Amino acid sequence: MRLCFLIVLVSAMQLSAQVLPFQGNLSSQDKELFSVIENLEKKDSRAAIRPAFQLAHSLNSTTTSERIWSQLNYAALLTENDSVSKARSILLDSSELNLESAEAWLGKLHSINYAEILALDGNYSLGEELLRKVLAEGANGKLQLLATMSLAENLRFQGKLDVSRINWYESLKLSEELEDSSLIAECHRGRGIVFFLLERLNDAEADFEFYQKYSVSVGNRKKEANAISLLGLIDYQNGKHEPAIDKALSSYDIRKEINDFKGQGESLNNLALGYMGLKNWSQALRYLEESVQLKTLSSDLSQMTVILNNMGHCHRKLGNYQEAQKYFELALEKGWRNGQMGDVINSYNNLIGLSKGLEKFEEAFNYQARLLTIKDSLSQLERAKAIDELEVQFETDKKEQEILMLQQQQTIITNRWLTIALGLFLAIIIGVLILDNQKRKHRQETELLTAEDELQKAELKIMADLLEHNQQKLSLYTENLLKKNELVGQLETRLKSAVEDVTDEIEGQKLLTNFSGVRILTDEDWEEFKELFNGVHRGMLDRLLLKYENLTLAEQRLFLLMKLEMSTKEIANILGVSPDSVKKGRYRLKKKINLEDSISLQEFVSDF
Repeated sequence: MRLCFLIVLVSAMQLSAQVLPFQGNLSSQDKELFSVIENLEKKDSRAAIRPAFQLAHSLNSTTTSERIWSQLNYAALLTENDSVSKARSILLDSSELNLESAEAWLGKLHSINYAEILALDGNYSLGEELLRKVLAEGANGKLQLLATMSLAENLRFQGKLDVSRINWYESLKLSEELEDSSLIAECHRGRGIVFFLLERLNDAEADFEFYQKYSVSVGNRKKEANAISLLGLIDYQNGKHEPAIDKALSSYDIRKEINDFKGQGESLNNLALGYMGLKNWSQALRYLEESVQLKTLSSDLSQMTVILNNMGHCHRKLGNYQEAQKYFELALEKGWRNGQMGDVINSYNNLIGLSKGLEKFEEAFNYQARLLTIKDSLSQLERAKAIDELEVQFETDKKEQEILMLQQQQTIITNRWLTIALGLFLAIIIGVLILDNQKRKHRQETELLTAEDELQKAELKIMADLLEHNQQKLSLYTENLLKKNELVGQLETRLKSAVEDVTDEIEGQKLLTNFSGVRILTDEDWEEFKELFNGVHRGMLDRLLLKYENLTLAEQRLFLLMKLEMSTKEIANILGVSPDSVKKGRYRLKKKINLEDSISLQEFVSDF
């Protein structure tokens, strides 16, 4: 089992704690207090909590905007420093203070802060919805940066790594434009985690080292511990388990010293991973249990499914199969509740492996069937979403093109009226205008051709994606058939042993015959198979029957399975016959299509 994707990368989002300067009028005393908060936040965000509270208290009797602004700053610092329940209460209270009457950007800042709380609760979908709404409404400057960073982190927790990586690149670009060194470092950290999960370890290590260098330079021990912990994961992934353990211990000591409970939970989980790499399952399990306690204490439920799966893995290795199943099922339940489909799939795989190991084949088969259904549904949803996005883009481009054409027509009409009005007196100017108009029309036509070319490329991309999806679906379907028949074969072998003890031999053989029939696929199964096959090899079966009209249904099925380059054994398993029967079928098929002896039937089928 690969453990690199089972790790808890709870690097504390630390995004919305970056306070924004209020655009109203503050007293000189309040401005000085705000400056203290900003300076402390860069080095020790925990120490910034008290002056933030003082500022909130000072502005409590002022305008709505100032009051909400100060409370949001205070809540953000509480969230970063494990006081999630208190932060949640403040954010809910601020929503009752009539955010609509405050400046618009404060409502967006509130949404960003609350989205972070939702992520810590494991409610990623609602958090993503809030952040996308903020960006769609036109957040600018630092607000746009914070929303983009929060969205990138949220998507990473959901397992949408490619989309998360794109958002981190955009965040890094925005932070560099704003010349905010603190947020530049945070972007390197976030992007590095995604690189790590994508197994681009060299890129990840470079980002983590940048983050560590910055954290040390500003004296922020919390971020320094986070950087050390992340670099320890690089060691773990490279198989350097003892250095990984050393870095996890080092980060844990710093976090314990500064009372960073959420960070301690992360360090203990990473420490457990090191011991899992050394196959010290008992020690790893103890650290995982303590990690769960600390994460619960800090109200951080993000990625809890990963820890539960790790605990189940340790129990399985220790022979505690009931405990292993319990933790895998807990992880499955939490993954479903939080919409973490990557963790749901991982939990199902763990349960399948556990059931097979205990020879509970029927239970394993049921888990496998559910997993295949989930994967197929996810594939369809992703394809539908991609097509919808392309359709929206196409319609948008079409509307823009129509507007452009209208503008062109208006320009032409205006030019004609000017030409008539100026007449012969402006002949030279008219000539210049006509020439300029022709150039513009030529440029516009070129742009139109370019747009049409891009549209054709998009359509080709859709077709290519659809073909790839059909290929994956056909492979998954045939693989499922093989697994089903393999499982039926195992059960049939066991049934044969049981039948030998049955007194009524005729009834026993009849039972075996009926059971063997489970291997043979129904007509509906073949119809579904043919539909999937035609999605990949469109028109091939029609061409085959047009050229060889006398092929039987069995010979057609054999031809299709050979086209997928299946072995004799695999074909026999799917057709429910013996390998010798398949060989005889190949011989008859070769004769029927009049192949020369020098030509291989498999080569003919592959090239057809």
